[in-house]
Amino acid sequence: MAGTLEGPGSAVLEHVETPMRDGLRLSGVLYRPDDGGPRPVMLVRTPYSEPLSRSLPVLPALEAGFAVLVQSCRGTGRSDGEFRTFENETADGLDTLEWVTKQPWCDGRVVMFGMSYLGMVQLAVSGERPDGLAAIAPTFTPDDYRDGLAYRQGAFQLGQALAWHLLKAGQAIGDLARRGEDVRDAGAALAALMRDTEAAYRRLPLSDRPGVSAVLPSWRTWLEKKGEPDYWRGIGYAARRTGTTVPGLHVGGWFDLFLRGTLGNYTTLAAASPARQHLIVGPWSHADQSGVVGETVYPGGAAAAIRLEEQQLRFLRESVAGEPSSLPPVQIYVMGSGWRTENEWPLARTDWQTWYLGPDGSLGRELPAEGALEYMHDPRDPVPTVGGAILMVGSPDGGLAYQPGSRDQRVLDDRTDVLRFTGPVLEHDVEVTGPIEVTLYAATSAADADFTAKLVDVHPDGRAMGVVDGIVRARYRHGMDAPRPVVPGEVYAYTIDLGATSLVVRAGHRLRVDIASSNFPWYDRNPGSGGPAGEVTEDDFVTARQRVLVGGGRPSAIRLPVIPA
Repeated sequence: MAGTLEGPGSAVLEHVETPMRDGLRLSGVLYRPDDGGPRPVMLVRTPYSEPLSRSLPVLPALEAGFAVLVQSCRGTGRSDGEFRTFENETADGLDTLEWVTKQPWCDGRVVMFGMSYLGMVQLAVSGERPDGLAAIAPTFTPDDYRDGLAYRQGAFQLGQALAWHLLKAGQAIGDLARRGEDVRDAGAALAALMRDTEAAYRRLPLSDRPGVSAVLPSWRTWLEKKGEPDYWRGIGYAARRTGTTVPGLHVGGWFDLFLRGTLGNYTTLAAASPARQHLIVGPWSHADQSGVVGETVYPGGAAAAIRLEEQQLRFLRESVAGEPSSLPPVQIYVMGSGWRTENEWPLARTDWQTWYLGPDGSLGRELPAEGALEYMHDPRDPVPTVGGAILMVGSPDGGLAYQPGSRDQRVLDDRTDVLRFTGPVLEHDVEVTGPIEVTLYAATSAADADFTAKLVDVHPDGRAMGVVDGIVRARYRHGMDAPRPVVPGEVYAYTIDLGATSLVVRAGHRLRVDIASSNFPWYDRNPGSGGPAGEVTEDDFVTARQRVLVGGGRPSAIRLPVIPA
């Protein structure tokens, strides 16, 4: 089946089927110039049940000399099989690459392109060093499916997990209906969840989500296999990506939920791969590259302002030609300043500064006197999510509470379960660019606890704008492969990864660090009982007394990457 594609020049499109090693066939749409000659191919693999030609740069890619193949992942669209999140992407991707390089319309060279899941499938194959793969261009990608997508330092990323499963469940039900299956019950269950997302977030146990788990096994699988590292290693690419030998252009956003992963993929491949890697990070969220995020407009921050798509195609074109890319190694948007090129990430000239939390609620460079502060945490009344690097659906009030970006934290001022440590008024501008982490010495009266940390930019007019935040689940303080229960009342050291940013904090502003024990519904509520995340109910909830130690031999602090003026 063939057709025509409107645009400059003459092009044709046709449906193609790619055979897999198990006999199933994956459906795709091929766009190619109508001159009949072989071309390098841009391969896009997607699970989203449509060619996505409206959002993909198909015409610009054709004009750049590529043919374009947009393939539906196994079990999606018209492709055979069952869709099982991430589980078949390496084998199916390798089979597809091998088949494409042998087609008369391919000259033996293939590049891969796409964001989010479409970027993950690139890293799923690049470390296997497949013949013909010439370059990858992943945008907004995690580095680890367990500690980076499903979880963050032990806490289940409920907000994004439910949002994605609601989206994908709707598409899966549509695919099943087109195949003639009875989806009335599944559709009704999904509709019930989507009618009241606030109730869907709060419903316990977490494993009980029939509207999504009936059609997407991954919902229950992610919860049930939290403590099975072999499963996650088997479906992921974290350990295999170091085998990548082709150039890569990694694109991230300061407010994208996968920013840590994008930066991790770049730094890992830049150190391990013989091919040059490039990085671009803008003031973007996962679904918006307009340069307007949260409550802030970032001048010149739109992807279109730096011609991002043009840069990506130039990078891919130079890669298939075997030429070093003309792009700078690193391009970052410094919020409060603008775009800047760099030679590496993190920046070599960084002044790593330690700012200590004080017993009087202060934040400063000098080690304070020893002290402790306490607050009560009730999982029945968690601290609500307000902005950040998030991707969620719904809102508690129909407003913008669950929108990503820098949001004013004053809506939380009346909460007594948040400790706030505020620094002095800055005498001059301070640029903070790089990864940020908090070291927290803390104890809980419960069998388990979460500790959250948030960096806040306090403006002279009182606005308290969130910058970055993170969380750690106490029993996973040594990593998700080494869970260790806590002894109630005993003090432990916790390292909380807040991700990264690039921001000029203006003179007259103050820096602040907020400490709490929940960020819901972006993360699930820790019941305090130590029970498995997928099985607990409100009957397991325990109100806990949390104690944070500062100064002396247990100096809780934040490490800031300050860039010299």
